[in-house]
Amino acid sequence: MELPKPVRNLILIGFMGCGKSSVGREIARRGSFRFFDTDAIIRRKYGKSIPEIFSIWGETVFRDEEHSVLEGLRNTRGIILATGGGIVTQSRNLPLLRQLGVVVWLTADDRTLWLRVRQNPNRPLLQTDNPRETLRKLSSERAPIYQSIADLTVDSTGLSHAEVADKILDSLQDFTDS
Repeated sequence: MELPKPVRNLILIGFMGCGKSSVGREIARRGSFRFFDTDAIIRRKYGKSIPEIFSIWGETVFRDEEHSVLEGLRNTRGIILATGGGIVTQSRNLPLLRQLGVVVWLTADDRTLWLRVRQNPNRPLLQTDNPRETLRKLSSERAPIYQSIADLTVDSTGLSHAEVADKILDSLQDFTDS
């Protein structure tokens, strides 16, 4: 399996818990694509978890690292990139995401997102008194940004990773045919 010819790379954006990393690995597994995850690249660089990076160096350093990762991938081809949910909060990243390839916004309803992330201690932005409300607020704040840069939107609510991958690949074929 290959990405359609006009597709340089596939960029997955969306809120935490929508399935970007799992679905990205599934798509990469189906073809000869290299899979990259911005969070994983940053974790490897620092040798720390995302919460540790936030705690020691702060969110600003983390967001700078996300930008550096995008800059470093500018000349790549044939990759599937799963981004951190907040990568769109830095306006300087938006043109880079678009330049890298076809941007797919993975969505899920708030209940699904909550069920997927509630037990995960590696979500520093949810370390609040009311994490479910924080999730709802951040998700609704970011939705217009995701929508503004997405070429395609795929809802992952109630679907397996394989089903979401199928929907993305079908949508991608339709997108490139039009």
